[in-house]
Amino acid sequence: MPKLNKVTIVALVLATVLVGLTFCPCRATQFKSVDNFFFPDTAVIDDDLVITGGNVKLDGIIEGDLISACGSLVQSGLILGSLNSASQSLDVLGEVRGSVRGFAQNVNVNGRLGRNLLAFGYAVDIKPGAQIERDVTAYCGKLTLYGTVGGDVKGRIGELVISGEVKGNVKVKADKLTLMPTARILGDLRYTGEKEARIEPGAQIVGETVWTRKESQEDKKPTSIFTGKPLIPEFLFLLALMITGIVLTVLCRKNAYQAKQAVGDSFLKSLGLGLVFLICIPIAIVVLMVTIIGIPIAIISLVAYLVFVYVAKIPVATFLGEKIVKGLGKKEEASLIWSMIVGLVVLTLLLNIPYLGWPIYFVVLFTGFGAIITSQRRSGAPGKSGGES
Repeated sequence: MPKLNKVTIVALVLATVLVGLTFCPCRATQFKSVDNFFFPDTAVIDDDLVITGGNVKLDGIIEGDLISACGSLVQSGLILGSLNSASQSLDVLGEVRGSVRGFAQNVNVNGRLGRNLLAFGYAVDIKPGAQIERDVTAYCGKLTLYGTVGGDVKGRIGELVISGEVKGNVKVKADKLTLMPTARILGDLRYTGEKEARIEPGAQIVGETVWTRKESQEDKKPTSIFTGKPLIPEFLFLLALMITGIVLTVLCRKNAYQAKQAVGDSFLKSLGLGLVFLICIPIAIVVLMVTIIGIPIAIISLVAYLVFVYVAKIPVATFLGEKIVKGLGKKEEASLIWSMIVGLVVLTLLLNIPYLGWPIYFVVLFTGFGAIITSQRRSGAPGKSGGES
C-alpha cells in the first residue's frame, strides 16, 4: 500500500484533530470495540460514539453522532446527531434527530428520523410507524414503504412497494413498482423501468405521473451477466487496479503484507476505523479549505484520501485471494501478488451481484481503508514480509 511521507501523515492527523475540534471543543468522542454491547435506557453519552463489535443494542441517549461497524445494530433510544452504520442488519426503532446512513443487508426503520435516510442493502423496510422528515434515497433489491416520508423518494431499486405517504416526489429507477390502495404521493411520480407501474384503485398521486421505458436488453451493448454493466469499462478498471496493486506490492511490500494481515486479524476494527476516517477526513478538508493557511494541507490530505479510496480494495482482495489459494490445497505461503490478482477477480464478481453489490462494496471500502491506515501505524514495528512474488 502507498507509503506515506511525514507531510502526508501530519496532514491526516491534523485533519482528524480539526474534525474533533470543530464538532466538540471540550469533550471527547468515545470509542468501543466489543463482541456484544448493550447500552441501557438509563445511560447517556454526551458526545459522539464510535463502536465496532458483533451485536449492538442501544437503548440510551447519544448526544452526538453514532458511527458503528458491527454484525447487527438495534437502535431503540435517542440519537441527537446522525447514525452511520455498516452492518449485516440495521434496525432503527427509536429517534434519530439527524440522518441515518445505513450500509447493510437488511435495513428496518420503525422510528423517527429528523432528516434523511440513505440506505444501501438488499432489503429496506420502512414500517407503518416510521416517520422520516426529509428524503429517502435507496439503492437496494426491495424497498417497502409503509410509513411517512416528508420529502422525496429517490434511488435505484429492484422492487418498490409504496403503501404509505410521500409528501414530496417519487423519482426512481425500479424494475417493479407497485402503489397499494393506501399509497399517497403529494408530488410527482417519475420512474424508469421496463414495465409500467401497478397502481391499485384508491392510490393517490397529486402531481404528474411520468413513465420512462427502460432500454430493452436486446438493444444494449455486451454487458455483465450479473448487473448489466458494460463489460469493456469493467474489464479495463479491473486491469488498471491489478497493475496498480502489483506496482504498490512490489514497492511497498511490508505495508501490503501488514494491510492484508490487518484485514484478517482485526476485521471489525479495520471496518470501523475506515468508516470513521472516510466520514471525518472530507469534513476536515472542507474546514481547512475555508482558511488560507490550511489550503496546502487540505490539498495534500485530499490527494492521500483519494488514493486510499482507489486502492482500498487491494488489501481485502489480497486477504480473500490468499484464503482461496490456500483452500485449493497450496501448502506453502501464497504470493501476495497472485493472491491479490485472484482476490480482485473474485471481488469484481461479488460486486456485480444485483443489489448486494453495493453493501459488499462499502464493506470492502471501509475495511480496506481502515487496513491501510492500520498498516501505516504498524510500519515502524518489525513483521514478516509475506510470500514470494
